[in-house]
Amino acid sequence: MKSAVRQSEIGELVRSGLSRKAKALPPWLFYDTAGTELFERITQLDAYYLTRKERQILLQHSGAIVDVCVPGTQWQVFELGAGSARKTAHLLRAALERQRIVEYHPLDISLDAMLNAVEYLAQELPEVKVCPEVTDYTQSQPRPLASDAGGCKALLWMGSSLGNYEQAEAVAVLRRASAHFRTGDILLLGVDLHPSEGSKQKQDLIVAYDDPEGVTAAFNRNLLLRLNRELGADFRPDQFAHRADWNEASGRMEMHLVSRIFQQVHVAELEQTFVFQAGESIHTESSYKLTVQQVQELLQQAGFPFVSVWMDPQRWFGVFLGRRSSPAAADLSSTQR
Repeated sequence: MKSAVRQSEIGELVRSGLSRKAKALPPWLFYDTAGTELFERITQLDAYYLTRKERQILLQHSGAIVDVCVPGTQWQVFELGAGSARKTAHLLRAALERQRIVEYHPLDISLDAMLNAVEYLAQELPEVKVCPEVTDYTQSQPRPLASDAGGCKALLWMGSSLGNYEQAEAVAVLRRASAHFRTGDILLLGVDLHPSEGSKQKQDLIVAYDDPEGVTAAFNRNLLLRLNRELGADFRPDQFAHRADWNEASGRMEMHLVSRIFQQVHVAELEQTFVFQAGESIHTESSYKLTVQQVQELLQQAGFPFVSVWMDPQRWFGVFLGRRSSPAAADLSSTQR
């Protein structure tokens, strides 16, 4: 497995993102070796309810989810942004109990995450055939299978990762990734729900993205350390404050790195210096929180009309399942919006 991103690509993204009036960088830059380790720590925090809620849903309902999928004798699972694959293991285990062949194709931009997933599954579920791919899954399609024995394909996008994208962008990612899927194949989405759907409060969101232990702050600042190392930048991470805001109008959490002082940052690889005013921020992540209706619309636009949903009792998080309609129907759905 090879790294999915070239240094030149990172450089051009940084040049573009820091040259804007409202500075911004893409969230996948978080996931170098240190960032991947920090994110794993975040998922174990009490404050970060997303992983806990999703894991509880999968632990309780994996059998029912797999039964609805009706995989038959072979199930080919493609997961976007698979990470450590520990939550997905509940689904894979339930599938193994019902059939004889399970192929798992984890896709992630982080080489470290893929190596961890392969090692974990080899120990926990050696019967599963694991075919990892280190790639920018938002821009590429899963590799076509050399042989397709007619089993069901499933596309997974868990952890509410789709919330990092505008709805049109998320739909484009899903349509690109499922280009080789057939009528009857399924899509499974893990979605952090909008507070209006349940008992979630603004403070629950804020703490999830700005935990008291400071792990998320370190995760955010680690992006700057990565740019220092890979692009020869001279960011001083201690001079950038971590900020997490709930944007009510947009229905999303935002993470920023806010310059504490007026400062200039030179990026040697780009031969360019960027000026930061005191209080000026770099927008590093958006995380949209969706209503049930918004998820159903997204599934329809992606060509996987809604079938079922499983939620925690407080309706903070949902795992949504859609089934592939015919390509013609999916195209019609897209053009009608």
